[in-house]
Amino acid sequence: MDNKINIIEELTLEQLKNKNYVFRIPLYQRKYAWTSDEVIILLDDLKTFSTKIDNTSNEKYFIGNIVVEQKEDGLFDIIDGQQRFTTLFLIAKIIKRQYYELNYEIREEDDNFLKNFTYDENIEIQYYGADNQFQDNIEAILKFQRDSNCDIENLLSFCKIALTILPDGIDIVKYFEVMNNRGKQLEKHQVLKAKLLEVISKDNSKSDNINYAKIWDYCSNMNVYIEDSIYYGNLKKNEKDVEQKVRVHLTNFLKNNELIPEYFLTHENINFLTINDILDPNKEIDDTVRKEEFYVRKEYGSIVKFPIFIMQVFKIFITKGENKTILKKINDLVVNDRYLIDFFYDKDKQFVFDCDKSKAFIVFLFKMRILYDYFIFKRDDNDTPLLNITKNIFTNQNQDEVKNILMLQLLFNFTAPQRIAQDWLAVALSCLDKNFDQKDVYNLFSQELEKFDRTMALERLTDEPDLTGLVNGYLINKNKVSIFDESNFEDKAQLNRGTATAHYWFYKLDYLLWKNDSIWKDLEYKFTENDRFKYSLINTKFRLSRLNSIEHIYPQSKKEDWELGKIDNFGNLTLISNHMNSALIDKDNVNKKLKIQEQLNNGTIESLKMILAYSKYKEWTSENCKEHQEEMINLLIGDLNNAK
Repeated sequence: MDNKINIIEELTLEQLKNKNYVFRIPLYQRKYAWTSDEVIILLDDLKTFSTKIDNTSNEKYFIGNIVVEQKEDGLFDIIDGQQRFTTLFLIAKIIKRQYYELNYEIREEDDNFLKNFTYDENIEIQYYGADNQFQDNIEAILKFQRDSNCDIENLLSFCKIALTILPDGIDIVKYFEVMNNRGKQLEKHQVLKAKLLEVISKDNSKSDNINYAKIWDYCSNMNVYIEDSIYYGNLKKNEKDVEQKVRVHLTNFLKNNELIPEYFLTHENINFLTINDILDPNKEIDDTVRKEEFYVRKEYGSIVKFPIFIMQVFKIFITKGENKTILKKINDLVVNDRYLIDFFYDKDKQFVFDCDKSKAFIVFLFKMRILYDYFIFKRDDNDTPLLNITKNIFTNQNQDEVKNILMLQLLFNFTAPQRIAQDWLAVALSCLDKNFDQKDVYNLFSQELEKFDRTMALERLTDEPDLTGLVNGYLINKNKVSIFDESNFEDKAQLNRGTATAHYWFYKLDYLLWKNDSIWKDLEYKFTENDRFKYSLINTKFRLSRLNSIEHIYPQSKKEDWELGKIDNFGNLTLISNHMNSALIDKDNVNKKLKIQEQLNNGTIESLKMILAYSKYKEWTSENCKEHQEEMINLLIGDLNNAK
């Protein structure tokens, strides 16, 4: 376009109106997210400013920079400043003013609302299925207008913006990076979204671009189940029927894509909405699932943030089929959200995906997100780990396998060498990408996780363990499993290093103790004189939890009573919380038992190893400790001998 403008200009809203510009919020931008608190702060600031200046003054209230890019169709895409710009638009419309046009590219519902929004105090506002945030903020503006007795039009007359129109040929992605370095609002995954859509847009229609942008946004909210983001995300408080305009373009796009493994789709007794159900606007939905007047999305804590999820999915994606041409890169990838953008560029700083690969990756991301929701644990408001808590995917006949999967995932989660990365997640999702036998999917998935854990354990026994490299090898099916050597197990695992003993082995052992009920059923000794320990408590209450303190069962302060050096042996060690460690410090065996019994009475179990030691042995002597150690090591060895 020959008449593109390259300017930075300070404008009042009235001066902006005279420009007749039409602004657009492009696909890669996040949705309108300002809260009513932020809207009220803006209005209060304007009110305060208006009371401090002289009526004859030309001083203006600078509301911020609005950075735009003029496109070939003449519209101005908002690059930075969309939140405040949208808010100004809403405020102006309430007082029946329109200083500029504003379109919303990604959500038709929001776009319809912005184009048609008018305010009449005698007529109910029609929101056209727009995001709830619009309604909340409009109500806040109206309340401010009623309570403040301010002339809002007068307040807006003080507003001044700095409109920056970017020059031709600028790399928008690089511009985002600069903004981020200066502390601006776009996150790295939003920058990546912009780049992927830029690549896709070169060969695709606008409607296709919208589809991919929507998929990305649905995937990005990690704390709700994805169908809640897709289907129920914009129900109004007074809306009794499911959203009428279910994202038609996305529906048509997804119908012809094999998104999830066969086992996930074809089970006769599935009791939840399939992806096609979710996205098909003509599908009748059982309204019995809505217990209240309107649907409320239940939020859960995700074990990883969206950027980390993207990076793990990327590693799986490039190890599949023809994508293996990028394999040379995998061992150089460091899973840290600071390096998210780097994942998608080669050493020559070229973007690794063309249009087709970009589309395929976004679809694959969607697929992985579905599997993540249904097979990877989340946490509720009480920080309790839950697996499939609201989703009865198959039947209730798989509860043992589900519990085992949950316990294995907790083992991985708490012992990951890089907690933020959770590299095991890539392996778990890669396993789920297989077409397991439908009737046995939980059992088969559990077996895969156990196999991977044993492989990880053997790697931990090597002189220089490379767990990240092991994950990468697992993904490309070229992993080399170490040969297990019983003779040097204790030394290699550093089991007898006191507080320096690797935490993994305590978690691993507690998992095995939880799984092997025969160990507990033969116990005859009462935990205390008044209460025999019940195995059922383990089965119902015990879950691996975050522990970070190694405790000596027989106290270090009395180490002179034991054979030299044996106080730090594995048999005398247990992993507990800092809180429990403080409660047990310097206590003798009798008082330690009483404290643990108090914990058990509250339904809490931290260490099965410690419970077993105190349940099996009336007195904790060095001889009993040696026997206990041999039993525990044999349990570990037995499991590791199954590694193949």
